[in-house]
Amino acid sequence: MTGQSTVPGLGSRRTTRKPVSGRGVESVPVLIVGGSLVGLSTSVFLGRLGIEHLLVERHAETSTHPRGRGNNVRTMEIFRTAGLEQSVREAASALAGNDGVLQVDTLVGDQRRWIVQDIAAGMDVSRVSSSNWCLCSQNDLEPVLLDRARRGGDIRFGTELLSFTQDEEGVRAQVMRRDTGETYTVKADFLVAADGPRSPVRKRLGIGQSGPGALFHNISVTFRSKALKEYVGPKRFIVCYTTDPQGEGALLPVDNEERWVIHIPWSFDRGETLEDFGNERCAAHIRAAVGVPDLDVEITGKAPWHASKRVADSYGRGRVFLAGDAAHEMPPNGAFGSNTGIQDAHNLAWKIAAVLRGWAGLPLLDTYECERRPVAVTTSARASRQAAEEQHPAFRPAAGRNNDAGDLMTVALCYRYGSNAVVGASPQRPVVPEAFLIDGEPGSRAPHMWVRAGGARISTLDLYERSFVLLAGAEGHPWRRAAERAGKNLGVPVEVYLVGDGPDHDLVPEPDADWAALHGTADDGAVLVRPDGFVAWRAPSHLPSADRVLTDVLQTVLCRG
Repeated sequence: MTGQSTVPGLGSRRTTRKPVSGRGVESVPVLIVGGSLVGLSTSVFLGRLGIEHLLVERHAETSTHPRGRGNNVRTMEIFRTAGLEQSVREAASALAGNDGVLQVDTLVGDQRRWIVQDIAAGMDVSRVSSSNWCLCSQNDLEPVLLDRARRGGDIRFGTELLSFTQDEEGVRAQVMRRDTGETYTVKADFLVAADGPRSPVRKRLGIGQSGPGALFHNISVTFRSKALKEYVGPKRFIVCYTTDPQGEGALLPVDNEERWVIHIPWSFDRGETLEDFGNERCAAHIRAAVGVPDLDVEITGKAPWHASKRVADSYGRGRVFLAGDAAHEMPPNGAFGSNTGIQDAHNLAWKIAAVLRGWAGLPLLDTYECERRPVAVTTSARASRQAAEEQHPAFRPAAGRNNDAGDLMTVALCYRYGSNAVVGASPQRPVVPEAFLIDGEPGSRAPHMWVRAGGARISTLDLYERSFVLLAGAEGHPWRRAAERAGKNLGVPVEVYLVGDGPDHDLVPEPDADWAALHGTADDGAVLVRPDGFVAWRAPSHLPSADRVLTDVLQTVLCRG
């Protein structure tokens, strides 16, 4: 979805309109299909922006299986801005002290090494971010997102999308209540499909996928064991890989007390079925992994899963957009999959809101694919490399050196966009740099800086959500007037903050902090940041006719002709 917009006919519609019912037809600006992590996050972000929407999810309730636990620094920054960080951390409190990736022959054996000792690799994360990693399993995170989503959207579980059509006026979808069989029509301006790796929406659109496909297969077994924590040791891991042939697997704590998960290799390609994994077999496998033949084990659940590496060839058609696993699949190693999907939703939500409000031209929606698909391609390659480094059970990667760039923190925070929604991005720079670098360049996530605003200590990242933000330095007073004129000219709100310690400055930096150096500009320069927290444009110093320049920049970034 690059170049000329493929979504004609919207014009400058109202920001929202109340859903109306009549003869089985409801109308809403945005229809979201899928109520897992990515769909619920899309709902949260649209609700925060005041965009009414309807979410339908075929299942009757949120996930009950502990999986998808790693929420990286960027995702937690987004949750912080959305007012969710504290709730997520409370839901994740049982795993708050866990860190690192361990490999052993058995838990009581002699062979032991840390594949990853520290997810942050010794970095003082508070210097580069307002947040930090958080281990919150999907079954704990989804209820938090659902509670917040219901405050801003119409959320309907047990409701399935049957079919849809689209034209230049909108999307027309048929949905069904699964408990009663009642069907009705939903008319929407846009549809966001977060309906998983087998996405019926993607298939109906005829969008193919690129990549090697399935990489390995596991059975995820949940179990209880009161004695297991005695063999884990004092260092609480995120995951422990056991290599003994009789107990090969990936062991993960759920509560560090008596609830656990183990991923057991599954010979899916050789016809092995879920039914082959009886309770006795699973319990024996767990005991072999721990190295304790009489370990107490109570099997509580089993779920098959397939690790794949695929990226959709397009992120949508017309008024329909793909997000999360519908757009990309990758191994769970490094916790990139759900994070990439949540960040898809964050990128797309502000663009849909900008178009619905009349701030932006329709081609802005084309930049969703331009920005997010390269990130998924690069990130999925890095996830596959992580799976190889961790020697994930049942994964047998092809021989050869993998040169995919970036450690975990670099991939999480340093990816860059190059699209029409950015002015001045360097085309030579890779999507993810080889080494950690946040320098305020257009197309990158804006730098974090602790400041005081009205007596409160906040991060500059806390400012970016509902509007464009222009930051200017101690000598940047003319930028305030320029932004006010540019915003008025275009009908686009632009918040302006002057950074300095004078009485007329809005943000006071902490001692020894250099705002200009951190953002790659001068004290009389400025940085324009998009609502998603990415740098849209940067001025190295004061410019003559700054209001005219800023007007042109906003018109370009918002794809307004």
